[in-house]
Formats: sequence, structure tokens, C-alpha cells
Amino acid sequence: MNNKILSIQSLRALAAILVLASHALLYPLAEQTLAYGRLGWLGVIVFFVVSGFIMVAVTGQGSFEPAAFLRRRVLRVVPMYWAFTLIAALLTLILPDLFKSTVFDGEQLVLSLAFIPFYNPASHGLHPLYKLGWTLNYEMFFYVSFALLAVLRARQRVAILTVAYLGLSMVGLILHPEGPIPAFYTSYMPLAFVAGAWLGLAHVEGRLAGMTKSVSIPLAAIALAGLAEGFWIDRGIVEDETAFLGFLACATAATALFVGVEARLPRLPMLERLGDASYSIYLVHIFAVGAFAGVMLKLLGHDNPVVAGGAVAMAIAGGLVAGWACYAMVEKPLMRRLRRFA
Repeated sequence: MNNKILSIQSLRALAAILVLASHALLYPLAEQTLAYGRLGWLGVIVFFVVSGFIMVAVTGQGSFEPAAFLRRRVLRVVPMYWAFTLIAALLTLILPDLFKSTVFDGEQLVLSLAFIPFYNPASHGLHPLYKLGWTLNYEMFFYVSFALLAVLRARQRVAILTVAYLGLSMVGLILHPEGPIPAFYTSYMPLAFVAGAWLGLAHVEGRLAGMTKSVSIPLAAIALAGLAEGFWIDRGIVEDETAFLGFLACATAATALFVGVEARLPRLPMLERLGDASYSIYLVHIFAVGAFAGVMLKLLGHDNPVVAGGAVAMAIAGGLVAGWACYAMVEKPLMRRLRRFA
């Protein structure tokens, strides 16, 4: 966005930190832990809500040029993701012990680069070769869906997207399709983009700014209640439909609250800078977790809880530093060079 909404940048930073912390906490463990997994899942849901908000905010209330929109989104997302996917593929060949649930497969690599969902037996889910890329498969789906409605006004776009994504999620809920592509696109996860899109619409229509206490206090209560519900539900799986509703309520209410009271929030320049670097942090952090936690645990062992805690702390700090360095030295210069093609 030309005029950054600072609260949105802070939310992007918080989302990236949640995902990073989740993977750092899980790395020393032999099995999945529900609370740690849910921490990262919440971060992803916040990312999706913020993405829906931004897409409506940057395109405004009227129609827009779909080809230019898609070109900008592809230039923003694809080069960095392809680079990290190729790096992950190379490392799985030469340093396979660095990864817990990633192995090299040529067909998977091609499907991953093409943003085509498939079942990955190594990770036991619908994940590309570079596991983190599953969220980008949804991002690309949202961008294409949004661009197909470019001739409409914003309110019409958001309404049609809502009906379409709700319809797809109902198909998934009722029919439970088994194929990877129908199963992926009939998930409830894209509903987070829809929630963000409605908030983006409220923003461009001027209905979020200057939020009063009579609105902000209930929103804060909804965010906290959704957060508690999301971590409380335990059916043995991280991505639970009921927990998703809680986290979606939390992310939606928090985004509305952050934007609505932005003028009254204290400036947190470090958080805003991390928001700028959030995409790089998201992409690079798993390497940092593997490098910092993996090396420390290999040298000192897994049995000592102090060592495990130190490894987690080092992994989180290392992930943030590595993500910022990637943003400053790779992503930012690359985006500057690619801007002429936008």
C-alpha cells in the first residue's frame, strides 16, 4: 500500500512471530503438541484476514484492472517463494537431516512451483515440497478469485466472494472430497480472506476509523473469547473446524480493533519494521529454526529442558534476525528491481 496502515503492519509482524514461535517450540519435540501447533495456525489465520483486508484496501471501491493486479501480486509473491522452494529442494538432497518432514521429490517440486495442491506423504498433509507454501497456494487462489471480479464494485466483489467461499466450504463439510485439489479448495480456510475483505470494505467506506469505546471494548472481548476457544477445543488435531471459528473471530476482531483505534495506539517502530519483513520472516524462519535449534540440540542433546529452552529462544531470535536480513538484502532490492514490470 502506498500509505501504510501501521496497525496492519504490526499485525503482519505478530502473525509472523506466532508462526516462527510455533515452529521453534515444536522443533525439539518428537510429536505434535496441540497448543504449539495452534499458535502457528493462529498466525496463518491472522495473515489471511490481513491479506483480505489489504486486497480490498489497495483496489478501492470501484473496478480495477485485473491483469495489472495479478501481475503485481505475482511479482510480489512468486519469485521469493520459488527461490526458497528451490533452496529447500537442494538442501533436502545435501542436508536431509536438517528437515523433520521434508524430502526431495521431483514431481512434488514441479507441482509446488505451479501452486498445485497434492498429498505429501512426508508431511501427511496437502503441503508442497516447501511445507510453508500451502498458505501461498491459498493466497494465489484468493488473488485469482479477486481478479475475476475486478469489473464489479468492491461491495459486490466481497459479497460474491463470500457466497462462493461459503459454498465451497459447505461442499467440503458435507461431501468430504478425497482428491487433493477438491479437498484443498473446499476447505474453510479461505473464509479468513472473506472476513478480512469485509473489514477492508469497512475501511475504504470510512466505517472503522475513530472507533469508540462502545465498539472497541466488545471487539476486545470477542478477540479474547475467540483466542481462548481456539486453544481450548481439543479433538486431537491442530486444524479443527470449531477452533478455526474461535481463531477467526479473534483475528477478525483484533484486526478491526487495531485499525479502528490506530490513532490512539502507541507507535512501535520495531514491530512495524518486522511487519515490513514479515514475508521474508515467514519464508526464511524454518531454515533458521533448523540451523539454530538443530545444531544446538545435536551438540548438547534433547534431554535437558534448559538446553531445549535455550534452543527455542535462539531459534526465535535467529529467525527474526535472518528474516530481517533477508528482507533488507534480498526482498527489498528485488522488489525495487521488479517494480518496473508491475
